[in-house]
Amino acid sequence: MMFPLAQADPAGGGAPLDELALIAGITWTLTALVIWMSVAYRRGGARPLRRLEHAVERLVGLPGWAALPGAGAVLCATVTIIGATWDIGLHIDVGRDEGPLGTLAHYPLLFGLFTSFLMGVLAIGMAPEDPRRASPVAYRLAGVGPVPAAGILLLAGSAFGMIAFPLDDFWHRLFGQDVTLWGPTHTMIIGGTLAAGVGGVLLLVEGARATGRDPFRGRTLLHRPLPALLAGVCLYLWAATTHEFNWGVPQFRQIWHPLLLTFGAAQALIMARLLAGRGGALAALVVWLPLQLGMTLAIGGPLGVTMPAMPLFVGQALVVELLAARRDPANPLAFGAVAGLGIGTVGFAADYGWSHVVMPLPWEPSLLAEAIPVAIVAGLAGGLLSALTAQALTGTLPSGRRPLTIAIAAGVAVVALGVNAADTKNPKDARAAMAITDVRQGATPNHDEPQRVGDVAVRFSDPSIADDANWVYVLGWQGKGRYVNHLVKRADGAWHTTKPVPLDDTWKTMVRVHSGRTMLSAPIRFPADRAIAFRGYAERPQVTRTMVPDTKLMQLERKGDAPMWAWTPATVLVLSTNLLMAIFIGVVCVRLGRLAGAPPTTAPPAGSLVEGADRLTALAGAAT
Repeated sequence: MMFPLAQADPAGGGAPLDELALIAGITWTLTALVIWMSVAYRRGGARPLRRLEHAVERLVGLPGWAALPGAGAVLCATVTIIGATWDIGLHIDVGRDEGPLGTLAHYPLLFGLFTSFLMGVLAIGMAPEDPRRASPVAYRLAGVGPVPAAGILLLAGSAFGMIAFPLDDFWHRLFGQDVTLWGPTHTMIIGGTLAAGVGGVLLLVEGARATGRDPFRGRTLLHRPLPALLAGVCLYLWAATTHEFNWGVPQFRQIWHPLLLTFGAAQALIMARLLAGRGGALAALVVWLPLQLGMTLAIGGPLGVTMPAMPLFVGQALVVELLAARRDPANPLAFGAVAGLGIGTVGFAADYGWSHVVMPLPWEPSLLAEAIPVAIVAGLAGGLLSALTAQALTGTLPSGRRPLTIAIAAGVAVVALGVNAADTKNPKDARAAMAITDVRQGATPNHDEPQRVGDVAVRFSDPSIADDANWVYVLGWQGKGRYVNHLVKRADGAWHTTKPVPLDDTWKTMVRVHSGRTMLSAPIRFPADRAIAFRGYAERPQVTRTMVPDTKLMQLERKGDAPMWAWTPATVLVLSTNLLMAIFIGVVCVRLGRLAGAPPTTAPPAGSLVEGADRLTALAGAAT
């Protein structure tokens, strides 16, 4: 079967070939330049790179082969997530883009992905060739020599995320645009960015251990920042995975929201507390929260995009710290289990309350019967995995098969929760009778000028689908803004809007119902779209329309004649590769744990963040 690669169509079925050629030319040229510079570096040359290396060494206090690519990878991962989050907001507000260079949000996304990959190349190229100066747990690559274990992880993760960008274009050419955060190539970007960011922090850990320093011990938290940085990177990515819920446009069951937040909080915060000691979980928030808040406010402010809600993780961090204060975490696995259960119960309750404060789709009582056991299992699994990670990094992992057995059991439990969350069962004969009244000019989100709006009442052919529902609401999106209005059931049995619904310009407005495993939508008004041969749905004073699965309306650009036989295998392949990335992170953590207490192979550079922490500690003491 021939795939249509000759040219892009305006329906998001691929990028313009001239833009792809330009990006390919730039990336290949810069990659060749970095490889050439690495070769020159290994021969004693590359003065600009050496000057940069020495500057970063003095700042971080770690050998350059770890400090430069490690710190750079963390910064690049942050830029990637900022660009990706901005891009998600633009898709929600205005719909599909015109190519990789057709929107400003793609520039930081591309820059972050590509420079992460370059940091991975540098991690290989700057590795000391002399085994006496190399990391004691380095891998030996033929023709290259010893390479830091975390450097291999950094390169693999960044390459996985980078290759997602051209594969995303191929995917759109094949299937059309699947406007969802959880599309296969999009999860590659998330998984690759997480692996690259974690790889960058672990490379700093590896460099510290090579100089004889213990990155998880120090007089104050300022002397041991790497656990908080590692956990902060994880929190940043876990928050990003929930953005469809944070914006109020999810295409998956709501049970995913507490599942991901609970597991992510347990995985990151318990690990931070076990590695950094007292205050470690709160220190992770200090690393993550300002960046997340700043990005969120920037998106809703200067960047002019609908601002997403954001999780806090504050309740979960307090649970971890309070439990650690009452129960000495001398047994990491026991503490991980107890703290995970605390996050799955008390932390879940905190998220439940927070969802009613800021989330566009708050968690309702109808979610509790399924969400409470899911949160408990997710918290327990995350707690056990975080405890094993902490033990692996500190070299205290128990011998024998027990740790591996626990890790596999926890991983299987999380996968089982995901399989359950992915299961939907939609009736085929549900209909929605809609009435639009009082059509007038009024205000709509992100518009200064009045637009045509109206009030909507809905009756469902099967009223039970809306009883005890997770949500019954009208969504308007891709109208240069996003609109959410929860419907209210009145005495006449009909569901009514409480504020005017957009009916103008490019707004796509629909009624959405999610109850249990049912997720259905009915269009109120969709504009025609010639690029995808879509006739649209005109708003009518009275109309009855068949309710369809959410993705039918949310992903209109998907091609009807695409080779769907390839969809499932490609999705399984991507998810399996993400899982392999997670396993490789665990392997590298175990490998780094072998360095605990080992004699140094590299002298520490003069000047470092440790000295800066000493000065800050002295200033704080003088102030008090």
